[in-house]
Amino acid sequence: MPQQSLSPALIVDTAMDILDHEGVASLSMRAIAARLDVKAASLYYHVRNKDSVLQAIADRVAGEVNADIDPDTSWRPMLTAMAARLRAILRAHPGVTAVVATKNVSPQVAQQIADRLGPSLAGGLNTTMDRALLLAQSLYVLVAGLALAEFGDVPHEPVAPRAYYDAWFDLAVGTFLDGIDTP
Repeated sequence: MPQQSLSPALIVDTAMDILDHEGVASLSMRAIAARLDVKAASLYYHVRNKDSVLQAIADRVAGEVNADIDPDTSWRPMLTAMAARLRAILRAHPGVTAVVATKNVSPQVAQQIADRLGPSLAGGLNTTMDRALLLAQSLYVLVAGLALAEFGDVPHEPVAPRAYYDAWFDLAVGTFLDGIDTP
């Protein structure tokens, strides 16, 4: 692949592919460069380091979750959709689960999410925006933890049948949301 076709997005795509097929232990700047058939030094023109690649992955996932959520929906369907969308993304990219579970989104992405969903969520929950966003973040962490238990051991397959994890997800998310709904 010619160096001029490199971009931050291509580097992140490649890193996600490595994570999905080989696991987090296999991700390095050298591995990304080898996959792209360039020298590792070429990557540094587009990304600062491995940590910035991991940050971009966490931000991309959060951005994809946020983009699919309707801010005009009431709070419970909004949070349910957020949880389901995050799980679907992590199921499609199981190697990314460890990154999402351990890397916070950048302040810029967090602010975009807060601006887009915070007012509606706070109004629907009849609480402050800070509290509403903490509840949403808590749900995000819960789902990431469940996903980590389910398929975070890439390249190994999950140890239990999918139906088990589906039931676990439904119970955990439902219980969390019921707790919010209880005065």
